[in-house]
Amino acid sequence: MHSRTCWSIAWRLGARVLVIGALLLAGCGDRARPDVEWHRRDLLDGLLAHWVVAAPTDSGFMRTTINRQWQPDAKQSGHLTEQSRLVYTLIVGFELTREQRFLVAAQRGADFLLTRFRDPVHGGFFARVGADGQVIAEAKNTYGHAFALLALSHMARVTGEARYRAAALQAWREIDMGLRDGKGGFRGELPRNFSPPEARVGAVASQNPLMHLFEALLALHDATHDPVALQGAKRMADFVIYRLMTGTPEGGAYIAEWYDGDWKPLTTREQGGYTDIGHQFEWSHLLLAAERRGLSGIYAPSAERILRFAVKQGYDEIDGGVFSKVYPDGSVDRDKGWWQQTEALRAFMAFAPSAGQSEQWRRYEQTLGLVREQFVDPQNGGWYSKSRAQCKQGACPEAQPDPYHMTGMHLAAIAVAAERK
Repeated sequence: MHSRTCWSIAWRLGARVLVIGALLLAGCGDRARPDVEWHRRDLLDGLLAHWVVAAPTDSGFMRTTINRQWQPDAKQSGHLTEQSRLVYTLIVGFELTREQRFLVAAQRGADFLLTRFRDPVHGGFFARVGADGQVIAEAKNTYGHAFALLALSHMARVTGEARYRAAALQAWREIDMGLRDGKGGFRGELPRNFSPPEARVGAVASQNPLMHLFEALLALHDATHDPVALQGAKRMADFVIYRLMTGTPEGGAYIAEWYDGDWKPLTTREQGGYTDIGHQFEWSHLLLAAERRGLSGIYAPSAERILRFAVKQGYDEIDGGVFSKVYPDGSVDRDKGWWQQTEALRAFMAFAPSAGQSEQWRRYEQTLGLVREQFVDPQNGGWYSKSRAQCKQGACPEAQPDPYHMTGMHLAAIAVAAERK
């Protein structure tokens, strides 16, 4: 029996007849795996075939404001995060297809990143530049730097070019020297010369840049095998696990989203405190990936605890899919966005092959069904930023969400399917 059919039937029976459902689930066994054909088709035909036409320009500037019909906004500036995400996506397109159009676009985009976004005086990267390369915002944003590091690392790994390897390692050195806060974390943003800010009260620190720096450092290690990358990743994860992660009575754990200047979590909704469900799934599969690269033995158990919390607090066991956030008072924002679903799917695929985690295949199938029905745009290609039902009510923008999250999910599915052949 095909694994998708097996798990779908098992879920329906399991909801009614537990014994029969359990037996059928056992019959799925090791045959369960991602629907790799759909993942490849959606990535290559539904996303990359459009982005490689709509986003690149001859200069290397990436147009990232694209409407549902794949028409770019005539006037748009460049953001470090979006430029870097498109470079990453397009070099993945080349890796999977070997089509030169992807390589040319990715190289031009990376070179624009290194010549126009890069600060030749103080190092690091500017937050925003115009399509003509003129600097619009000089600030040094840590979130954007994480994606610049991710893009350059993948450029180095896929092309093998020494200049991208050197640029990626230099980017990490400048991030580590200029943006670290002295308390184990990183500041969200600093002025052009990296001068430290005055003390502020309230929500001034977020785990989000740390998470993406961690992801980028794993990619840097894959590209260079330089121990400095793995050391940086370990330092980052240890700070998050030992300083930020909070355990729950039932054995789960979570990483809050916002903190004060001393990295103490904001404890009320009124202060702006909450836990992002999508980021819990994201941390879970990233920590598991780090464990598999030979880092500390505590990462996998921590990842499992975070996954347990995310499923319990934020997974819709009735309709599938992931909610947005949970507040300190226990209330849940039940909105479902596109990127949360991709990170949940990555986590389910990462954990499902492990002993005692077979239920994650059922959640993978259930959420994949939701994604295909509610988030993939069958008319134009690409994805909706919110569910199709919400979009019909006018609740989502007429823009294509950038393909970073979808690309990572599809790559993970292709990798898992290859491992299970």
